[in-house]
Amino acid sequence: MAYLTREDGERFVIPSYRDVISKRKAQLKDDLLELSSRYGEFITFHRRGMAQFEIAFSRDAGYLFGECVWHYFKRPADLIYCEIIPETTEAYFVLVKDGSVYLDGSFPLENIAEEVLVFTTQQNNFEIFVYGDVPLSEHPQEGKLSFDPQSVKSFTVLTEPLFQHLPVVKAYQLQLVDVVLRQQGIGVFPVKYILAVVVALGLVWMGFTYLNLHKMRMPVAEMPRPPNPFMEFNNTLMTVAPDVELELVVLTVDLLTTMPGWIPTDITYSGGKVTVNVKSLGTNVEYLYDWADHNNASIVIMPGGFSLTMVLPLPAKRGLPDKIYPLDRVIMSLIDRIAVFMPGNVVKVGAFKTKRVFKESDLHIDLVEASPDLVFMIAEQLKDLPLVLTNLTLKINHGLTGTIVLQALGN
Repeated sequence: MAYLTREDGERFVIPSYRDVISKRKAQLKDDLLELSSRYGEFITFHRRGMAQFEIAFSRDAGYLFGECVWHYFKRPADLIYCEIIPETTEAYFVLVKDGSVYLDGSFPLENIAEEVLVFTTQQNNFEIFVYGDVPLSEHPQEGKLSFDPQSVKSFTVLTEPLFQHLPVVKAYQLQLVDVVLRQQGIGVFPVKYILAVVVALGLVWMGFTYLNLHKMRMPVAEMPRPPNPFMEFNNTLMTVAPDVELELVVLTVDLLTTMPGWIPTDITYSGGKVTVNVKSLGTNVEYLYDWADHNNASIVIMPGGFSLTMVLPLPAKRGLPDKIYPLDRVIMSLIDRIAVFMPGNVVKVGAFKTKRVFKESDLHIDLVEASPDLVFMIAEQLKDLPLVLTNLTLKINHGLTGTIVLQALGN
């Protein structure tokens, strides 16, 4: 079945194709159109890295079933969800591995154990949620499959079924491929940009012509230019865009997981510099030094162990803003954007501080065992807002736990 329909008519889709494409965003149009012709005209599109995008295709409109379930359980890296379908011999089933949906849909009960059997012998960290008499159990039981305790982070027996009140997540809504291309600016001729350039050049030419026709013959004493009252506001925002910084940090976390025999435990980022505490898994320090040499990292020996320092290759700073927006409007815009996929009081707002011609406030976004994909989604919401990434602290365990600290500016 390509989709599951609830009693209230809401439709959850099992896509016909999922993939991760590694290309620049501007080069994706032909690939998306070709895949859409084969797998369906409805798609979802999410960034996973600086040049990685996760896509799903279907011939039906609706919401991605597996991703909505994964989001409901706070997006763990490894997840199994199994709920009996009333008056049938089937169950709703979702399996997520390493932050990606591996399997989802409705399955005959006798097939579910077979679907997950391969994972019982692998290194896992599953959060398992079950409802009803399903073929999975926390402890060995006749006729049911159980995992090695080392592969299970938690096993929860739900007190009520989930499917009939599963919240839909707008970020996982399948839309027509043409709509998604326009929303993402892929393959779209930049009419607004061209018009803006033409208008700007026209104004420059008019000004130049006017000055040359009306310049005075007698020299005029130049008065000193008054100080720009918005200089402090402009200088504060003369930084690399916070969404770019946040994405670079997540990519660096991914790079740090490639250290042979060493793992990152704590990460701090500020102003283009990443500091990482690392822990040995019983491997020689020589391997750490070799990895650091190949990845432009510096090693610091501390009383408690070793840490790495890395300077990120930040791109050019963003341009100056052309206006100052009300600070409360800036903050509400960010809260609304993030609430689409992270409901609840996620953004904590600090006190407003008054400067000469603007105000500022510190914003804290707390992460609890978040996946890199979730942090990329947060980064997307920071675009085009007057924000500065001031600090980021993370602990790496079963996901990313820590705090993103932003500075919001407005009047």
